[in-house]
Amino acid sequence: MISPETLKRFPFFASLNEEQIKQLAMIGEEVEFNKDQLVVEECQPANTLYVLMEGSADLYFTVQDDKTNTKKQFFVGEITSGDPFGITVLLEPYQHFSTVRCTSPCKAIALDGIKLREMADDDPVLAKNILKHIALAAMERLNNTRIQLAAAWAS
Repeated sequence: MISPETLKRFPFFASLNEEQIKQLAMIGEEVEFNKDQLVVEECQPANTLYVLMEGSADLYFTVQDDKTNTKKQFFVGEITSGDPFGITVLLEPYQHFSTVRCTSPCKAIALDGIKLREMADDDPVLAKNILKHIALAAMERLNNTRIQLAAAWAS
């Protein structure tokens, strides 16, 4: 369990009411990661939603070259304090579509994804508010990916 007061410090949870914050606190915990630690891996099950409290991490997408049968990771953005990651936890098929690696020691809020899905099924307002923040994060990452693609295309 995590303190409801901790959740209230982050804009990701700002649109939730007191009861929703308390419910999320019950399924949350503080976790720590080491520098260079892989936290989320592309194509793996998405069973935890994270909100970064301290530190920074990099977000990558993997591209496979069918001609050479090799894979390459492309940096598409940085995750900083207050940013969510593992955002596909509420989106079927509940698999990560990116990789997250810590660039410094990190502390994060970890919400149990299975319990979060159950809560979202029972409380459509909670689901709407969390999905709104997830969509904003996804749109920002899509924009970062477009910038990376444009830079690669220009060179």
